Amino acid sequence: MVYHEIRIIDGKKQNYLVYNKRKAERWIKKSKFIGNGNIPNDRINKLKDEFEIETIASLKYPYLNKEQAKEIEKLKKEYNKKIGSLSKEEFEQFETSFFTELTYNSNAIEGSSLSLQETSLIINDNLVPKGKTLREVYEAKNHRKALDFIKEYKGELSEGFILRLHAIILKDISEKFAGRYRENPVRIFGSDARFPDSAVVPQLVKNLIYWYHKHKKDYHPFERAIIFSMKLVTIHPFVDGNGRISRLIMNFILRKKDYPWINIYNKQRAEYLKAVRKANDEDYKEILSFTIKSLKENLKSFKVID
Repeated sequence: MVYHEIRIIDGKKQNYLVYNKRKAERWIKKSKFIGNGNIPNDRINKLKDEFEIETIASLKYPYLNKEQAKEIEKLKKEYNKKIGSLSKEEFEQFETSFFTELTYNSNAIEGSSLSLQETSLIINDNLVPKGKTLREVYEAKNHRKALDFIKEYKGELSEGFILRLHAIILKDISEKFAGRYRENPVRIFGSDARFPDSAVVPQLVKNLIYWYHKHKKDYHPFERAIIFSMKLVTIHPFVDGNGRISRLIMNFILRKKDYPWINIYNKQRAEYLKAVRKANDEDYKEILSFTIKSLKENLKSFKVID
């Protein structure tokens, strides 16, 4: 995206950084002079990172402001730098820890009573804690399998991918509804939210996938991931598992563009659901701010940033 270009002008060696990317229907090309003569590679790489962040942040996005875009790009750089420095064993340890927390929190948000330690026993040690329901045990196991599926999946976002992911999280829990759209109205207990008629759900999901592919160039990848997940929740295409699916697909989209995964903490459930309700009315400002804040907390927790 950013490359180093040497130009010889009046016999002098001049160094420029060039950013070149297609956005919507046009190409964006910007260059920046960084000095004469020979510049050390580590200095050039540092300047490239800074220029890329500045340029991406300066672009106009439907919902993200400049400061948010800049912060997201900085977090992405720090994350990938840290991950790239880990040995294979260190990365596996980090991933196991992060995926355990992610599984615990996503299920807890939906009402699971498993603790973080109990979740770890189930998905890492294949042990079943006493006093827990089979549903809770399968929810933990299935969520971890869904994360592995996302890691291994090389294709694009599609209807088939979404249905397969849903089939994984409901396996051995609700086989009748696993990987299938709902055929009846749904309600959330304690909420006055209204969801589309089941007859239009398949077409709404197809429309949403079309929206995702159509806006690859004009939305920021982070912005597109969060908004897709919110639009999917608003459709509520399944009898069960809509929240978990929306967060899994959010992370799938982020991963495809090398952005860090987001772990939404159960302790922030009320704040998260408040932002989701606003997003149901296509007000995405609060959910974007919330997820950026959550990402920063995730990276601080794992000492990726200070």
